[in-house]
Amino acid sequence: MTYQITDSRAVKALLSARHEIAEARGHDTDASATIIDLHTAIDSAGLTDRQAESIAWVYGVGVDQTAAARIMGISQKNVSAHIEVAAQRIAAVFKRWEHVAVTKSTTKEVAN
Repeated sequence: MTYQITDSRAVKALLSARHEIAEARGHDTDASATIIDLHTAIDSAGLTDRQAESIAWVYGVGVDQTAAARIMGISQKNVSAHIEVAAQRIAAVFKRWEHVAVTKSTTKEVAN
């Protein structure tokens, strides 16, 4: 599967696959590069604390948005909004870097 990492929907799909890609790091250097790039993009995206926390709970820990909202003391709608803006900001970083796509099967970055 290829993630066109120029929009928020694809970034969220890539975030969802992050654990699976990370598991391949031991035998796939492209997987390592993908994970490093994703984490660097997240760090470079200028996320607010709430955006980063929403991403961490939903895509890092793996709880659903309702549970994340309960933990964070905000509404599920706010968690969803934080994730959407965060994904847009992460996508903008990948665009600036001219990373067009990440292919999950090989986790190889494909140039423009």
